[in-house]
Amino acid sequence: MLSGAVAVTGVAVAARVKKLPQAMRPSGRTGRIFGWLMERLNAKAYRWVIAQLRPIKPKTYAEIGFGTGRQMKLAIRKLKLQRAAGVDPSELMFETAQKKLRRYREKIHLDLKKGDDTMLPWEGPFDAIAAVHSFQFWTHPATSLAQIRGLLAPNGRFILVLRHHGKRPPKWIPNPLSRSGDEISETVKAAQAAGFSVLAMKPISKSSYGLVLGCG
Repeated sequence: MLSGAVAVTGVAVAARVKKLPQAMRPSGRTGRIFGWLMERLNAKAYRWVIAQLRPIKPKTYAEIGFGTGRQMKLAIRKLKLQRAAGVDPSELMFETAQKKLRRYREKIHLDLKKGDDTMLPWEGPFDAIAAVHSFQFWTHPATSLAQIRGLLAPNGRFILVLRHHGKRPPKWIPNPLSRSGDEISETVKAAQAAGFSVLAMKPISKSSYGLVLGCG
């Protein structure tokens, strides 16, 4: 009976995984199209992140939810990085980013892994850490923010770009702060509780809001 129960549980888990929205974990042909659209829709946010990091001239950089790898490619090129690391839960995005960034492997230390905000397997410090439109998918934001704070260099920057959800965010979003209806304020409180100081806050577009966080 136990083996049967385990099998049923495994099927149920697999079914839930398959039902994950493309925005959360792109896959298949639809996921490729979504990734292509994501690059274009996020272009302004990507440029904004680079602009916030230029003044500190980071040499080490990590990204949570790197997607197609477009943001990381810009960071490598524009900021002259020596080390870049990142996690993303999508097998498709992991493969896409690996291909996009392959040419840089001989120039810098590049460490891409499959994982999410709960899996940050590196040793710090990092001069810069970024998360563009991935925060809504974090399952334990307080824990992840504390871990990011521990990986950040004393004068480093954590750039967090939130997706505007308004007062009625989708119920399937796993991050409780993103579902709160007041994501910006709740995220600021959580970041400060984790030891960050808020250095800048700014709307980037109708769908994006940026936070620049430093070590408090």
